[in-house]
Amino acid sequence: MGTELVAAIPAFNCARAIGGVVRGCLRHLPAVYVVDDGSQDDTAKIASEAGARVETLAANRGKGFALRRAIDNALVAEPPAVLLLDGDGQHSPDDIPGFLDAWRRQDADLWIGSRMAEAEKIPRSRYWTNHLGSRVLSYMTGYDLEDSQSGFRLLRSSLLRRLKLCSDGYAIESEMLIKAAKLSARVAHIPIQTIYEGAESHFQPLLDTLRISWASTYFQVFCDL
Repeated sequence: MGTELVAAIPAFNCARAIGGVVRGCLRHLPAVYVVDDGSQDDTAKIASEAGARVETLAANRGKGFALRRAIDNALVAEPPAVLLLDGDGQHSPDDIPGFLDAWRRQDADLWIGSRMAEAEKIPRSRYWTNHLGSRVLSYMTGYDLEDSQSGFRLLRSSLLRRLKLCSDGYAIESEMLIKAAKLSARVAHIPIQTIYEGAESHFQPLLDTLRISWASTYFQVFCDL
């Protein structure tokens, strides 16, 4: 097993932001694995030029599918843990030192980047769907979740390999939490910046929240590890 942490990033039409995200990650980590989810712009080219190891999908398959591919690619290097973040600019690489410090100091298996310290910066529709989703997932998992839909996370590789993730869409974050709870994984929170203005998100609050809710119920009731 390697000794250094690496990053895994799903990216779809992120040409404007992906270069800065990759370069920012490489200031703190030795390797970044990007999966271009069938983008129609220069996401893959820019990510590669910035220093990422890039896989390009022939067609758009969804955030969950692209993230699972990025995780699989990252795990080949056998790092002790993998940092997950989005390529659209909503997650700042400047927050990575907080995750690294937590990795060294906290005894946990999964660290979630929480935007709740700056909740006033979250658009109201996103805040309330996230808040309600976090309460529901807290009940399902037994964790006291602050920001259940945050995709900025650090997971031990040993946990990632046991989760057997299968979501193709935005339910991937909820699937992680539900399956982590079934494995009695230890969860902690890390404060991160709240960034929405200027970032490009493909998340549709109402429709995608309904999809996430249905998928969460499925994973809770029907999925065994």
